[in-house]
Amino acid sequence: MMTNATIEMLKRGHTAASAEEWRRQAARVAWIKATVAALRDAHRRVEEAWDRIFAALPDDIDDDELEAMNLPDPPEQAEVDALHAQIDAVIKHDRWPAHLYFGGL
Repeated sequence: MMTNATIEMLKRGHTAASAEEWRRQAARVAWIKATVAALRDAHRRVEEAWDRIFAALPDDIDDDELEAMNLPDPPEQAEVDALHAQIDAVIKHDRWPAHLYFGGL
């Protein structure tokens, strides 16, 4: 299927990607996979942190009391937020990490 799509693109005047562009795309795909895996792991750590926080609270606390406590996010949330910011930069602004521009790719 990819071959047909490539042929159609070339027929419409698109140029074939250079070897450098293929390397850049492969590096970006690898970065996405690694970043999403790190995000999943960070989410798991945040969930575990919340579990510890809630386990330490009294069992008879109601929702209003819990809301009034205004619990801060666990420190692990900062990593999730940072990873989300990197992914959002790519999605919204096509802004990739510097090593994917200047790393010889």
